[in-house]
Amino acid sequence: MRRTWLRGATAVLTLLVATLLWTSVVFAEPVKNGTESKPSTSKAGTPAMSEQERSERLKQLELASERLYEHMQQGSGQEALADMEALIQALEGVSFKGLTSVEGIHALAETIMDTKETLVRADAQPEAWALSSARLRLAVNSLLHPDKALWQQYYKVMSDDLQQMKQARAGGKPAGLRKAFQALQDHYDVVRPAAVIRRPASEINRFESWLSYTEGLSGAQSWDEKALKGAIEQGEGELKALFGRRGDEPVFLPVTGVDSPWYWSALIGLWIVLALTYTGIRKYRADQAVTAVRAQRPAEEMNRYRL
Repeated sequence: MRRTWLRGATAVLTLLVATLLWTSVVFAEPVKNGTESKPSTSKAGTPAMSEQERSERLKQLELASERLYEHMQQGSGQEALADMEALIQALEGVSFKGLTSVEGIHALAETIMDTKETLVRADAQPEAWALSSARLRLAVNSLLHPDKALWQQYYKVMSDDLQQMKQARAGGKPAGLRKAFQALQDHYDVVRPAAVIRRPASEINRFESWLSYTEGLSGAQSWDEKALKGAIEQGEGELKALFGRRGDEPVFLPVTGVDSPWYWSALIGLWIVLALTYTGIRKYRADQAVTAVRAQRPAEEMNRYRL
């Protein structure tokens, strides 16, 4: 009963926060009636927040999210509660015009309420604290730093998950494939609010549709080799689109020399021949001079080859 009530209250609070954020966007729009726009005002009739005040509030929002993240990662409950209050206060009256879409505002509000709910639970779980605080920090960072957002760093991590899925499929290991897919889902869950804030809704829907389709394939009792191969290949393209990468951009940089093993074999053989030739020449000169010279190993033989 308590959990049902808590979920209901959370849903209502999320809706209220989303409505508040969206209202701040709407009332920040200039009023156009055929004449020059008048300075916009809030619902209560007070002057709208200036651009400088807005900038300061957004800085406070980012600072509060970073402190909240650190304290929740450390398990410091009282400090985290104070940070949450500071974060909510920083949001009051702030316009999000030009920062994100309606979906992004809703994702941010949902993440804030989810983090607050996790924070006030009686049975605090460190893993849940770490996850929710990370999602919120990435979401706020994505809102304020569109060009160098932290969530973009997960591209390589999720690409590695896809690579693990590909290797498990090629090796005929269903359990390994399901494990790699679960890791991919978990990583997407962390960055989802940040992605919704920054990426078009169509790309979010496409990637989540692909996740749902691949989840069905990976969890099926019968092993559909062809379908899995096609799904994983499609997933690489969907992942690039989600992170705004070019279609021809490689996920993994090739290791030098792997694609041409004959080249390195020939190079090593040539190096050995040169070393032996050098040794032979030195021995021949020593014999000609009738001088006893202690044979010395070439310096090349004292070092290991490093490719």
